[in-house]
Amino acid sequence: MNKRFTPTPERESRADGRRASSARLVRGFTLIETLIYAALTTAIVTFAILSVYSIISHADRGRHLRELAENQKFLEQKIFWALQSNSAINNPQLGATTTVLSVDKIGYATNPVIVDLLGSTTARIKIGSAAAQPISSDVTTVQDLNFQQFDFSGQRAIRVTAVLFDPLASSSLAVDTTIIVK
Repeated sequence: MNKRFTPTPERESRADGRRASSARLVRGFTLIETLIYAALTTAIVTFAILSVYSIISHADRGRHLRELAENQKFLEQKIFWALQSNSAINNPQLGATTTVLSVDKIGYATNPVIVDLLGSTTARIKIGSAAAQPISSDVTTVQDLNFQQFDFSGQRAIRVTAVLFDPLASSSLAVDTTIIVK
């Protein structure tokens, strides 16, 4: 049996005498291509990290703003409670503005109810001889808490003004409300 040699495409000769090869020469990336890909990857990763950081800081700021609003509402509710069903407003006097609200509540065994500012940061409430309790959080500071009593169409009214500040959110809320005393 005579074996005959059949050339394969890998072994065929070209016209110039060199052998043709179907296997192509595999080349790597050039240094410039590698640097460009590294720069693009770095830019994408940096953008992603900054975006995530921004989202987290905005969420944190939103949480502090909600806490600030909740403190404002709680302070207003406690002052409203103190002013309802009272027999006398001890402080402030009619036409005066003070930093202390003192009232005697009807049917309340432990009078007076006092709302004031401890130092220049914490609003507190004191009922009778009990110890004063803070009515603002540790994070929120209350500044410029003032009470003004005036006559509103023949009824007593108290105007409450204050500024609540959250240093972590660098934000403040102003309280300016008038409560008609019944």
